[in-house]
Amino acid sequence: MLPAGYARLKLLFVDDDLPTRVLLRELLRGTGLQQVDIVDSAVTAFEMIRTDPPDLVFTDWQMQDRSGLDLLRDIRETSDSPDPLMPVILLTAKDGQDSVIQGRNAGATAYLLKPITLGGIVDRITDAVTKPRTFVVSPNYIGPDRRLSRSPIANDRRAGVTPAIEGTIIPPDHLLAAKVKGDRMALRQALQAHADAIALVRRIFQARLAA
Repeated sequence: MLPAGYARLKLLFVDDDLPTRVLLRELLRGTGLQQVDIVDSAVTAFEMIRTDPPDLVFTDWQMQDRSGLDLLRDIRETSDSPDPLMPVILLTAKDGQDSVIQGRNAGATAYLLKPITLGGIVDRITDAVTKPRTFVVSPNYIGPDRRLSRSPIANDRRAGVTPAIEGTIIPPDHLLAAKVKGDRMALRQALQAHADAIALVRRIFQARLAA
């Protein structure tokens, strides 16, 4: 059972395997989460994201038609994504280093290895709330800060300044924590910071197109 404030979060789970979707419903039943959608395709998921963005997405990696990586790139890189900074957790049976690097390079926030457990889901949700990641936008990457891996980002820029094509770092806005806490002032400030960060990312994208 998660603390009561977590019921304010809206979650989206994506998996094309029916038994996995049934398992997810059973696992989540006693968590206290009240706003949970579970869908069977990346296409359906992105339509839902466009119309009613969730706070957090869990998506299976390997699905027919469009994969979890395709959905992740839709969220991070497409012009009609409402929130390119949205936390996205990949559900996968792949635990090799090459797979981890591939998912990280696509902008994954975190991983949850299958078989899925309630503890794993709860850990990823609480990490997203309590340990938000710095966000990076560079010519070849958009996603959580991965500077401890193989690809350091050179420039440290803050939201609200003129975006730099070579690399921009956006500090955490603590939006999920503010939603969970339920403090109106903190939530208002976090929402403004989040909106400013999204606007900054869009300016960077527009600058790329104009270059």
